[in-house]
Amino acid sequence: MKKTSLLLAAALAGLAGAALALKIPSGAAAAELRLPDGFRVRAELALTVEAQAKGLMYRDTLAPDAGMLFVFGGPGVKHFWMKNTYVDLDMVFLDADLKVLRVFHRVPRSVPGQPEAELARASSSAVCVLELPAGAARAHRVKPGARLGISFPPKK
Repeated sequence: MKKTSLLLAAALAGLAGAALALKIPSGAAAAELRLPDGFRVRAELALTVEAQAKGLMYRDTLAPDAGMLFVFGGPGVKHFWMKNTYVDLDMVFLDADLKVLRVFHRVPRSVPGQPEAELARASSSAVCVLELPAGAARAHRVKPGARLGISFPPKK
């Protein structure tokens, strides 16, 4: 087997593993995440390219027990920026098993009209990224190596 075929097979296996590890029910719009200290966060799911591009843009508040979970098709470096995001956030980069890989604390919000060169950015390897209100990660002991729990509320 050629080297490129082996690399492609390994990449596809990694994508399949990422999708299976999360087991997101069809039609789910939100998840409940359990942080290391037991605190629960209701996170909107950003599963599509469109939802991921919009993220938490244009919101000026985020409840202490709210967040957004971005779920990507596979592992790789994910890039986030704060354009039109009007709340300070913690960004938690996770693997397919929801193990914390990296945390960016208190990523500063943008302001209307802010030049792109001045926008806060965060990039790291991940399969998922959880955005939380600024300060939540430290308050609830979210740090590299910790593992989050996940469940899905019943559809109403």
